[in-house]
Order: sequence, then structure tokens, then C-alpha cells
Amino acid sequence: MEFTTKAYIELLELLRHNGYYFCMYRESETVKKSVIIRHDVDFSLEKALEMARLEHDLAVKSTYFILLSTNFYNIFSKESFEKLKQIRSLGHEIGIHFDEKRYDIQTIEDMQKAVQMEAKILGNLLNTEVKVVSMHRPSKLVLENDIQFHQIINSYSSKYFKSMKYVSDSRMNWREDPIETVESGKYEKLHILTHPFWYSTEIETMEVKLKDFLKQSISERYDFMYNNFTALDQVIDWKEITG
Repeated sequence: MEFTTKAYIELLELLRHNGYYFCMYRESETVKKSVIIRHDVDFSLEKALEMARLEHDLAVKSTYFILLSTNFYNIFSKESFEKLKQIRSLGHEIGIHFDEKRYDIQTIEDMQKAVQMEAKILGNLLNTEVKVVSMHRPSKLVLENDIQFHQIINSYSSKYFKSMKYVSDSRMNWREDPIETVESGKYEKLHILTHPFWYSTEIETMEVKLKDFLKQSISERYDFMYNNFTALDQVIDWKEITG
């Protein structure tokens, strides 16, 4: 499957054509033929919002997992906060994308405490209850244990990671073709993970996507500084940065 918005739309339409109901995690237990669409937002809230709008136009609801401990975006900034509110207003759920490497986690109890803390922070910011967590680059501790959290669903628990058919596009690589998975008719419950960062209107290599993102980051940093540093253009001209 190509990493284009067109291909993603075709996947969503194929799921609906084959009788799958798009649902949140808790709903999947009561729906016979269900699909959970999960998005891990590793790099860009802007790309996440683009996908959220696309899904809304197709009457699809999904879950977006947001990192608190990342240098790529700041959920407390006005711009990021507005993007998160817009994603929610489009009918999607916001979950916590938890990076255990941020903490000195030695036991399952350590992880449970840290996840509950981050979920509370994100929930307070958005004035809602965060009900689901996904792990960022999950460790053996996560993958080898069916970890449970108080009132928070673990997307890597056996119910969602093993009992359901799970397919992922991690590192811009579908380990199993999602189209073939859907068309096979073998699975009544699907759990599909995508990373919005990889999807664009045109076919692009991973290298192109990453370089464009890095260039855009320079532009965003300049704009942020321009709005917070009087007469920045008199000190550093934009053309000096872009070459």
C-alpha cells in the first residue's frame, strides 16, 4: 500500500465496503465486525490534524495518541493546543502516547504510575478523561506482559494486540499488506496502526519526507523567534537561513 492520502482513503473505503464498523477501543468489544484505527503522533500535530479532517469527511472516527515527552511539538503551546482541540471536535479520541524511556522504569508498577500521571496531565489540559494509552517504541516489559492500567486501556494488552488482527505501518513499512488483510475475510476484528507523518498527496520516499520535515522545522523556528524577538529580521535575514 502506498503512503499517500489517496491510498489511505481507499483503505478506509475498502474497510467500510467489507462491513467493518469504525470504533473506539471500548466499543470494539460490543461490535461483531469492528476496526480500530489508531494513529501514533510521533513528529507532527499538523499531519495528524490533516488526517483527522480527511477521516471526518469520510465519517470515520479514530484514536490519536499524543506524546507529552517530545521535542517535536509542545502540547501546551497555543498552536498545538488548538490542533488538539480541532482533532477532538472532528469526533476523534485523544489518547496518551507514552515513552517509557523518559522515566527510570524498572517494574510494571513504575510504568502504571507514570502512565496515570501523564494521562492526568493531558486530560486536565483538554478538560476530558484520557481513556487509552499506546506505547512509543514498546519494550520487552510491555510486549511480554499483559499490563493493565486503572481505567485506562492499554492498546498493547492481549485483547487488542493479540486477540485482534494487528497491522502497522511502522517506519513506513507495512509488515503485512492491509489491503490483503481486509480482503482475505479472515478477521472479524482489526486493529490498524498508522503514523500520519508518512502520508502525503504524492508518492515520496522516506528520505524526501524527512528532509522536507527538517526544512519546515527551520521555517517554524524562525517564525516562532520572529514573534518573540523584536526586529529579528534586522539581525538575521530569512534568506540567510534558507540559503
